[in-house]
Amino acid sequence: MKKHVLFILFFTAAAFAQTPKPAGELTSEGTATKKVKPDIVTLEISVSKQNESEKNALKELNDEVGKLESFFTRTGLPKESITIAEYEINDNYRDDKDKKVYQANNTLKVELKLDNKLLDAFYGELQAGNYKDVSVDYETSLSAGLRKKVSAELVDKAIADAKEKAEAIAKSLGVKISGIRHVSKYGRSGIVMVDEVKYRGLEAASMKMDAPHPPTVFAKYEVQDIEVEEQITIIFDITK
Repeated sequence: MKKHVLFILFFTAAAFAQTPKPAGELTSEGTATKKVKPDIVTLEISVSKQNESEKNALKELNDEVGKLESFFTRTGLPKESITIAEYEINDNYRDDKDKKVYQANNTLKVELKLDNKLLDAFYGELQAGNYKDVSVDYETSLSAGLRKKVSAELVDKAIADAKEKAEAIAKSLGVKISGIRHVSKYGRSGIVMVDEVKYRGLEAASMKMDAPHPPTVFAKYEVQDIEVEEQITIIFDITK
């Protein structure tokens, strides 16, 4: 019985002797970037009307927006993809005769699956159609699904980058990496910041644009890619 106890104590002491305590820590940061073709486009369509009569300004505004709504209906765009970003009227404007002028504004946001042919046809319709006082801006982004897929890929590469850098530093210092103490993740995008992407998580709609329209710049060029970046910081335990 005594021999058995001694054997256990000896084995335990030997096990502890084979596991050296960390002598310190080493921090390494890994980075991975990738340019990704966006798959979502958000169109901001603004209509602005001015008139000396508030009633007429609102009527002109609503009539113009009605034309746009008819256009959306013809293309099969679901109402769920259209939101009102702004609707206001004010009298802070003056004409050449210093008379009060009412200005009515309405801005609609339309979220669509990105397609250059679609953008070309859409802007072509605005050029060829009977629209007045209408302006359009667009912003591209990554859908939630695409961003998640790209992020997972970049996180793996960033981890590998951090480990490679840590191993090179450890070798130069004459120490060994014995474990991982802490891992933290940071991510950002070069063109559209992650926290600025206002993708609602809904499936973006498509539009049917069968009629020919005058070609626009979207017929010749692609939209700019979005650069996505992931950063991983790893704190390693090191031993001498």
